[in-house]
Amino acid sequence: MRMRDDSGRSAPHLDLNLLELFECIWRTRNLTAAGERLGLSQPAVSRGLARLRETYDDELFVRHRRGVEPTAFAQTLADPIATALTIVRRTIEKPHFSPEEDSRRFRIALSDIGERYFFPRLALWLAEQAPNVSIDTVSVSRAELLAGLDAGEIDLAVGFLPGLGKQVHEKRLFEERFVYIARLGHPRVDGQLTVSQLRELPHVVGSPHGTRHAAAVEKVLMGPRVRAVVAMRVGSFLSIAPIVASSDLVAVVPSNLAALVSEHVGLQLIAPPVRFPSFGVSMVWHRRFHGDPAGVWLRGLFVQLFGK
Repeated sequence: MRMRDDSGRSAPHLDLNLLELFECIWRTRNLTAAGERLGLSQPAVSRGLARLRETYDDELFVRHRRGVEPTAFAQTLADPIATALTIVRRTIEKPHFSPEEDSRRFRIALSDIGERYFFPRLALWLAEQAPNVSIDTVSVSRAELLAGLDAGEIDLAVGFLPGLGKQVHEKRLFEERFVYIARLGHPRVDGQLTVSQLRELPHVVGSPHGTRHAAAVEKVLMGPRVRAVVAMRVGSFLSIAPIVASSDLVAVVPSNLAALVSEHVGLQLIAPPVRFPSFGVSMVWHRRFHGDPAGVWLRGLFVQLFGK
């Protein structure tokens, strides 16, 4: 490492190993002990100390009956050298994240269904195991998601997120399927459905903006085999359950959501008589932050709690 003095002139070359030697002599006050700690022979310690003395134009350490003692000038160097070594060591140490102790606020992009499905269990786990970790959720467009991931403003996205490109990594959590829901006590539905019933029963359809799986469901419903009657369209799957529970409408919703809400609002879950496309629920993060210890921990937590 070559430094410049206050006049702008180049200062003598200074090896970081020499700074470590200075620090070790400062701590031990003994040349033999310093050499043992650093794995250096006594001649190597003597040569290193000679170079330090030449660099700083000062004796730095003088012999004492118990070893060596620092000069007044060496005392002024001790703190700056210790600080410099700490900074350098931090740049080469592998960073880590300890959820029990470290604080971090994550931003996760996901849908309202994702909040309903993931967050109750996640909140309980964080409260018990990582009390200093907090989470903000964001709902963004596809373009905003890519920009946010690239800028590090979004740490993770979770959902059905195909085709985001090579700039992101993806990890599948589970495969999701669709089921029908109808209210308990429905006059025309009792645990099963036929294709002819699908044509006759009025549907409420979820059409969240920008969700490809919702469009795939509606394509089946509107296709030549079913030609379902759509009595109502809503912008969120979450609003479907109370609508179905209080009417004779039926609906197609993701199975995990159906299982969550059915016991609270009195719904029956029914296997569809036609095939709806399943979809993968995945985590997505930008490749630039792939090695971030906090991000690695967060993704591992999602796999632990929700991976199948």
